[in-house]
Amino acid sequence: MRVKEILILAAELACRRDLADYLAGKNGEDASARAREEEMLLRCYNLAENEIALDYLPLRREECFESDGCVPYAAFAEPPVEILSVCDEAGRSLRFAAGEKGVRVREGRAVIRYSVRPRVKGPGDRPELSEKGDARLLALGTACEYALMSGNYDAASLLDRRYRDALACACRERGGRLRMRRWV
Repeated sequence: MRVKEILILAAELACRRDLADYLAGKNGEDASARAREEEMLLRCYNLAENEIALDYLPLRREECFESDGCVPYAAFAEPPVEILSVCDEAGRSLRFAAGEKGVRVREGRAVIRYSVRPRVKGPGDRPELSEKGDARLLALGTACEYALMSGNYDAASLLDRRYRDALACACRERGGRLRMRRWV
């Protein structure tokens, strides 16, 4: 699935059939206005994917390093957001400390598990959250952001409720982190 397909679904969820048709290539009316709306919808998609990946369902990576006592952040394939764990080759957990220049760990080979921030996407890219149900979750988050940015607060409220429910289900199924709801 491509980001463009999620944008089409998000436009439909936001009750913007005209924008969904434009994105699908079915309608070319008022192309400049629709292109601006497509750009705004893509911005909303990137915001939603970022929120999901950083706060709820982290994008995890794992790399093996030869350590001389400190593994610099520049050595990672992608910049880490959070260091989740460090193990030796046998899978035994190692003590580590994340410093400002890198991860301090004993000398030798170390397997470092970490989370990353999603890349900024274009319409032709593939989403990084790609498990079953993620397209709907991303579309709901995108539609909610789009409704808020468009000033349609009633639709945003309804979409936010559906988005939060889908997010809770995804976190329950995959062991993500869900923030506690609190009374203000």
